[in-house]
Amino acid sequence: MLRSSLHLALVVALSTASLPALAASPGADADALYEEGRKDYNQGFYKSAIEKFEAAHKRSKNPLILYNIGLTYKKLYDEEPRTELLKSARAALKEYVSAVEKDPGLGADPEEVKPVLADIDAELARVEAKPVPEGPTEPDPVPTERAEDPGRKLKLAGIGLMASGGGLMVVGAIVGGAFAAKGGRISEQLNSSGGLYTQLKSEGCSNEASAMEPEGCGDLHTRIDDARADGNSANTASTVGFVVGGVGALFVIGGAVSYVLGRKRTADNSTTANLRVLPTASWNYSGLVLTGRF
Repeated sequence: MLRSSLHLALVVALSTASLPALAASPGADADALYEEGRKDYNQGFYKSAIEKFEAAHKRSKNPLILYNIGLTYKKLYDEEPRTELLKSARAALKEYVSAVEKDPGLGADPEEVKPVLADIDAELARVEAKPVPEGPTEPDPVPTERAEDPGRKLKLAGIGLMASGGGLMVVGAIVGGAFAAKGGRISEQLNSSGGLYTQLKSEGCSNEASAMEPEGCGDLHTRIDDARADGNSANTASTVGFVVGGVGALFVIGGAVSYVLGRKRTADNSTTANLRVLPTASWNYSGLVLTGRF
């Protein structure tokens, strides 16, 4: 008796284009949810109707309610044209058709729903179709690989050597110059007309300290010894500074040679730049000069 009433309700629904009055399987909760869903559908509250139909289907496991769910999703799509709603409608209706075809005892005809599915598929194909650009299209540009610069490594090495050498030259010049100036001041302190050696002679002191010298000679000898020690240290530091500067100059020369060789290799393939890096130095300045045409 229940199956006959369900089938009759479905036939009436399809013929009148309104929601089918499909009852859920026996159970007060499922029946109540289904009836509330029908009322919401008839009043146009499709979101609420879907929730109640899906709850009724979950509780009753009645596959005929899938038709209600699919049709309601389709109605909601008419108001809110979102693709996911149309896909949900198609999924529910396909599941309905599959269940009816597997169980003829449900008393429903799957052929009556297939035109609805065809309409849904056509609509999905329309909205998901990729727009075809008008007119001829140009092919995507083929990326070109940039050839490696054969002189790049030599040029980088040259720049590194010149930069390091320039730094050593600057440090060496500063250190060497500072201690050379200090040595000059100490030499003047010793050898000038009023220097320590002159004072030593004027006091009647001998060149070497002895017990027979006049009073005050011992202090002069001590000051002379300290000044000579400071002078020797200053001379040593000045020599080291100038040696460091000389090593820096060698680095600059080697770097310049390396850079020129790298630039020559690059020029064999391309002449995009004309660049010269040369060392320069004077008594108060040392460094690099960069000239060229880019």
